[in-house]
Amino acid sequence: MAKLTRSASGWRHLRWMREIAATMEAHLDHNEGLSEGQNDALAREIEVLRSRIDALNGAVKPYREFLEGEHVRLRGKQRVARYLCEEAERETDGKLRSHQDELSKAVPGGLAALLSGPLSGPAITRALQAGNKRTAALAQGAATMLRSIRNSVPVAAELANRLDRASTLLLQFQEELATVEEPRRRPLKAAVERAVGECREALSGMDLRLRAHFSPAFIESLYPELTRGNTVVADEDDEDDDATAPPDASATN
Repeated sequence: MAKLTRSASGWRHLRWMREIAATMEAHLDHNEGLSEGQNDALAREIEVLRSRIDALNGAVKPYREFLEGEHVRLRGKQRVARYLCEEAERETDGKLRSHQDELSKAVPGGLAALLSGPLSGPAITRALQAGNKRTAALAQGAATMLRSIRNSVPVAAELANRLDRASTLLLQFQEELATVEEPRRRPLKAAVERAVGECREALSGMDLRLRAHFSPAFIESLYPELTRGNTVVADEDDEDDDATAPPDASATN
């Protein structure tokens, strides 16, 4: 039987568990072919499953609120800081093109070297993909070189200040990620992972106990269809929910 992959998010595990519990409850309400013993067995398992679902929900909810609140706000601030670094580079490039001669005398390689950093590394704009620290280091290096030529190129001081401000913001937000966000995120995520593990253990135990009362086909039918490599519950009517998705075309043919 296909089971949700262990690496799926807590939110997706929550949807998966709720689908299983709802199927079991529907059997109790509508399957008149069940014996009294089977009804009792299902009822006991539903009680266990619902307690695990409540525990998982209790872990998932604060983690999602954190991700959708503080985490998203910090990502927005980092995006702005990266944009400011990129804009500072563009402004530097534009304003120094008329000072190529003076710049070449002061900086080996001229403007290209100034905006590429030491050892002909990536330009600041391309370094955005390499990480915030690398981007900030390139911006600060360019600012230092600009200050060294401020006497011969007056506009260099203004450009250096702008690069410094942008890189300082970027480093500030990177530090916030390491010292404020990450210490808060780690225990919340760990709580979700523990709850997911307990849910999966509960399902394994449930399957084993139900074998004494039901056929393998019945037990397998309790689990919802999955898609995207068993990472998400398949649900065409709720495809906008991150915990669900339309079935794979190959699975329906």
